[in-house]
Amino acid sequence: MLTARTGWIWPFYSLVSALQCLLLIACVLSAPAQALPTSNTEAKSLAVLAFELHDLTLLPATPAELERTQAAQGILAKTLQTAGYRIIQVDPILQNQANQGVGYLVAHPEKAAALGKTLQADYVLVGRIQKPSFLFAYLFVQVIEVNTGQQLAELSVEAKGQTLEASHRALLQLASSVQALLPYPKQSLAHTPTVTPSFNAPIYQKTTQKAFTAVIDDLVFAISQHNFRLTEQANIGRAIAEREEKDFPQLTVLHFCNLSYAQALLEKQLASSLQMPCRISVRQVGDQVVIETLLLADNAMQQALIDEINQILQAIVDTGAA
Repeated sequence: MLTARTGWIWPFYSLVSALQCLLLIACVLSAPAQALPTSNTEAKSLAVLAFELHDLTLLPATPAELERTQAAQGILAKTLQTAGYRIIQVDPILQNQANQGVGYLVAHPEKAAALGKTLQADYVLVGRIQKPSFLFAYLFVQVIEVNTGQQLAELSVEAKGQTLEASHRALLQLASSVQALLPYPKQSLAHTPTVTPSFNAPIYQKTTQKAFTAVIDDLVFAISQHNFRLTEQANIGRAIAEREEKDFPQLTVLHFCNLSYAQALLEKQLASSLQMPCRISVRQVGDQVVIETLLLADNAMQQALIDEINQILQAIVDTGAA
């Protein structure tokens, strides 16, 4: 009797368990799906306004200066777009309507933010050029957050000279500062392509009538003074003369390196290891000595570092030629 009863109850409970499982599955399937967390990879949108010129010189607003000022907006916008930001085109009419006078948007970030809201931008960059002298000018960029109407920072850089190239280099430095300030989409390392730095580097050259050996001595001293280490002094001209047993113009190549700069360049993929260490060529050409070195090519997002190293290389060469 017990056996018969057990045999009847077991299938019944098995059937109930199966129905409960089916009901649970149905509830799960009918429940609203929960969104998985996703990373914010959408590019930030920037509205780069046309720059204002504040020329305090005795000959203000020359055609060349106006041309430099008008070009600033496009240079900065293009550089930031290359860096991965989404650039919002700014209608000059809308900017003029928002700007009630020279310096108005600079003094009223909330008005710049309102303009940015109309343009559907995340940030507004308000730029101006202040020129107190014919020798230099200051470029300013105010970074305004549209949602809060607050100024996040005022970035500035000095441009020496009156050429468009001087302004261009200053704007590259400003773009680098903007990138350091504002969040932007970053690729994962697994999907980051390997970048081969360009070898299209400019050559910096000086000539002097100093004695060849004096030039070498001054260069070696300058290298050490700038915290670089001389790794090799290749006397190529003398080696050729000794092998061929005849006169050959003097030619020496100095190899030198700073490990901190080398590490930064390699990690940021600004230079190839084939370009290291730094080199300076010194060669006798008639009664003159020619001193040459390869500079680093411009890089919009790391221009400050590029300029720092290039200025050191130029200073070393200048010392050898002085």
